[in-house]
Amino acid sequence: MEKMYLQSRVEPSIDEGGDVEINLKDFDIVHLFGKEKLEAIQERISKVTGLAFVTVDFKGQPVTESTYFTEFCDCVRKNKLTEQGCWSSDAYGAVQATITKKPSIYFCPCGLLEVAIPLIVRGHYLGGFIGGQVWCEDAPANVVRLENILGQPDLLKESGIDIELRKKASKHTYEQFCNIADLAAMIINQMTETELTKLERTHSDNGKVEELEREIQNLKYQIRQKDTQISNISHINNGRFVLNTLTSIANLSVIENATETNEALMVCIEYIQSMMKAKNNVWPLMEELDNAERYLKIQKMRYEDRLNYSIEVSEKLRMQHIPANTLQPFVQQAVEHGVALKEEGGAVRISVQYVDDDVVIFVEDEGPGINNDKLEKFFGHFDEGIYSDGILQSVEAASKRMRLLFGKQYDVVTEVVENRGRRACIRYPRYFDEGVVADVPDSNSR
Repeated sequence: MEKMYLQSRVEPSIDEGGDVEINLKDFDIVHLFGKEKLEAIQERISKVTGLAFVTVDFKGQPVTESTYFTEFCDCVRKNKLTEQGCWSSDAYGAVQATITKKPSIYFCPCGLLEVAIPLIVRGHYLGGFIGGQVWCEDAPANVVRLENILGQPDLLKESGIDIELRKKASKHTYEQFCNIADLAAMIINQMTETELTKLERTHSDNGKVEELEREIQNLKYQIRQKDTQISNISHINNGRFVLNTLTSIANLSVIENATETNEALMVCIEYIQSMMKAKNNVWPLMEELDNAERYLKIQKMRYEDRLNYSIEVSEKLRMQHIPANTLQPFVQQAVEHGVALKEEGGAVRISVQYVDDDVVIFVEDEGPGINNDKLEKFFGHFDEGIYSDGILQSVEAASKRMRLLFGKQYDVVTEVVENRGRRACIRYPRYFDEGVVADVPDSNSR
């Protein structure tokens, strides 16, 4: 699997005393240690503890090569039928360790005992170390056994991997394994604090601070330049939607059977493929509405009877062109900040019509009618973090895109009525210069 790294920049903040404090927001495990040093630390921990280890980022994605992996686990992770179970297991351990803020011990889908050690620095989760691959026969019954959830035994039989290879794994009692896990966690935490202290000392050097300040000023200048381009606005919008949709599908895989999960996955794949077909960042309204319906279908699987939807458009409007991916943030807000926040659920309605020389689209929901000010208070502390749903930002980005494309008179107008819901009115000229939109490539069509 291709390894993914979060490309964030470390920006220092300077307190009144002149000391430099590292801003850990959107800062990941690779930036703290460096990949080579991270792999060296991982190998030392494996040598000390005798456990196999791999390091994952905050998303559960591996960011290092594995160390001390057993022959059995190497075979499982390299097999196309069984590799997904291993990735899901790593992600599960990382999530549980994040929630509890302490090492999480569990049996992987193949029946080997593992531990996920979270790397949390000053309240920020940066990633974790997944280790173990141990044969244990006396673990308590309350230890989570992922083989009962992910169905790996059946896939192992189908893959032809020799199950007897598991017995070559190290054997430990549960108590021994817990002691080893505690030791590994202590080593990791001490190394993390040491590395962070070194980083802060480096940034406290006057020359480094001046260099960083020059970089910050240069970045601000670049941001001001790019802010005039609509491409970067649309970048914010749809990438987060795809992430949220895939997250919904991942949740379904836990609570639903494989058939429904596959159905959701196919709808999502159709969505992504459709985005890739958008020419010049403009496409027919029928494509835009089809994509909105694909999203609503997935959410319908998630919310079942709590969500109903309808799309009303006359045949003559279906070939009307529209800037690609305009509606998605408003449809997503209608679901997540509307119907989903209401216990009994409700309906989402999309309607399109011509009004004089304009195309007018309404996206309405029967949610609780919470205005943006209240939503910002409710979700605000997540909005800039790595776990943000990004809906408020995406809505504002889409609105700004319409203003820049067609003028301030085409700003999106939203009406919110408490206990009745929200209605967004998206309006744009029936005839517009598609070259203007084409000059602004949409992130999802690249």
